[in-house]
Amino acid sequence: MNILFLYSSTINPQVGGVERVTFTLANYFESKGHNVFFLGFIESHSINDNRQFFLPDSSSCISEINISFFTSFLLKKTIDCVVNQGGTSEEISKLAYNCKLKEVKLISVVHNSLLATIKNFSFTYKSKFSKIGLSWILPYTDSKVLKNLLLKCYKQKYARHYQTLCKESDYVFLLSEKYKEELMFFMDGQSIDNVIGIPNPVSFNEIIKIKKKKEILYVGRVNTSQKRVDLLLQIWGLLDDRFTDWSLKIVGDGDELESMKVLSSKLNLQNVFFYGFRDPKQFYESASIFCMTSSFEGLPMTLIEAMQYGVVPVAFNSFISATDIIDDKVNGCLIRAFNINEYVDTLSKLMSSEEELERCSRAAEEKIKVFDLSIVGEKWLDILEN
Repeated sequence: MNILFLYSSTINPQVGGVERVTFTLANYFESKGHNVFFLGFIESHSINDNRQFFLPDSSSCISEINISFFTSFLLKKTIDCVVNQGGTSEEISKLAYNCKLKEVKLISVVHNSLLATIKNFSFTYKSKFSKIGLSWILPYTDSKVLKNLLLKCYKQKYARHYQTLCKESDYVFLLSEKYKEELMFFMDGQSIDNVIGIPNPVSFNEIIKIKKKKEILYVGRVNTSQKRVDLLLQIWGLLDDRFTDWSLKIVGDGDELESMKVLSSKLNLQNVFFYGFRDPKQFYESASIFCMTSSFEGLPMTLIEAMQYGVVPVAFNSFISATDIIDDKVNGCLIRAFNINEYVDTLSKLMSSEEELERCSRAAEEKIKVFDLSIVGEKWLDILEN
């Protein structure tokens, strides 16, 4: 079988979660005898991979030249199935629909929560509104009336896209069965019988185990909207003077990396280290605790990867799939959404107890087996091959 992964950018496994998942699945499919290709809209990062191709027109995804190139590519490579990894993007999806003209099967994947940005609106947009002096508005968006108004506007904007996505795709994959509830919000009674919840697989095969150090780790984009790294720094500021033998390591790049370094200095934080864009493996190996302070997520790869290395996860219960990954107080800790004091207290207890860290670490390694590539990959192949 010949499989084409369609995405907005380069499939570089070192760049982001969708890219790493795509790369991991592609290698698995090839190990099972299938041929895989990548087709991107924008060449965002250089990579030496002969499976990677790009659309010729970077100005508009659904330009005539790109549609012609896409359909010709399907015929030239005798593609049997297109996997649309940009299911949240209307333009990428519109391009993908053209595969039906050539009788090629289509699977569309939604790699995020569909409603969390609205449900957690005040938290997601706090930094952005503060920069323009409008943060005073945000508390009002938590009222039932304004929340329902925001949801209504959001539905008007995206309902047609998700309804079309389900109609034009042979299958739509969500990152959890629990996200079906969010998808139904847009459907207006339309059937979602072709929608399936399939999680991301773990991406590392060989795990090197070394003695854990007194390190708290963050891996991901550095921003103050979705990832809320600014909040992580504030939390660390309530701990660093009590745990002087611990450190906070921030691995990742982003538009706000430099501003987060400035914030760290303003808060006079101790033992905070920014590493920029790096391979996270060596950091997973030595860290004891993994912190996530996101306002929303889909099914975060970094959380799964950290647990694979026995790093104990602590995260806000701010996205539906969080409970798919973390069993609270068993293999990690889930914090009531955006409760800073609870987050600080939880970290303090973990940092004070080697026994509790060790217990949670072993449980995390055991839990993550449900995301094993052999299990998730076979779920994909059951559908692709049949």
